[in-house]
Amino acid sequence: MPDATRPLVALGVTILAEYGVLLAFVRRSPGRLLLYAALVNALTLPLATYLYWHILGYYWLVEALVALVEAALLAGLMRVGYRRALLLSVSANLVTALLGLALFR
Repeated sequence: MPDATRPLVALGVTILAEYGVLLAFVRRSPGRLLLYAALVNALTLPLATYLYWHILGYYWLVEALVALVEAALLAGLMRVGYRRALLLSVSANLVTALLGLALFR
């Protein structure tokens, strides 16, 4: 895959994977969940990529930081408690992280 399209493919895969996890847990408002997955990941994926390649270099540390940030964003967007949002975020990011390792490494 050309380097120029790789970030867009990664974003698309991430949004769809995390949307699937959100939908599996929440099972309501699929359109809204897709929007939330897109908004949250459009914000965090570029930051995570930059952190990994230019600052931290530790994949699982970056994923953990992303999960914390995404939990806060999901808590606000979904109007759920932080614990519930953290469960959703950690689950979604674990799936995405493993998928990313399988597809892009």
